[in-house]
Amino acid sequence: MNILHAITLAALLHHAPAAPKVTCHTGTVSYRFVGTPGATFTYAGASYSVPASGWIELLSDEKVYLAANGRTLPLDVWPIDAFGTRTVPVQPPAIASDSITPNTINN
Repeated sequence: MNILHAITLAALLHHAPAAPKVTCHTGTVSYRFVGTPGATFTYAGASYSVPASGWIELLSDEKVYLAANGRTLPLDVWPIDAFGTRTVPVQPPAIASDSITPNTINN
């Protein structure tokens, strides 16, 4: 057996390992909460306040709800970008005058 036959036989018997499969994360990676500096909200059991920059980005938790202004809101309704980030607006707390019913003809 010459060297050419040996190399060919070795190449046939040796199987290269399969290339690793690359999979992309298709879900939400993080949430960017955008709002007025000082606006507060609760996410995954912890309270946060929007800093002076006007936004804070948090890694995704299995919790998909935001608690703000006494309401619980789903987070999966906001659009997701190519990097898996959802931008969520955080509203400042309601002022007492916001909850007053305006005078209308039906009152």
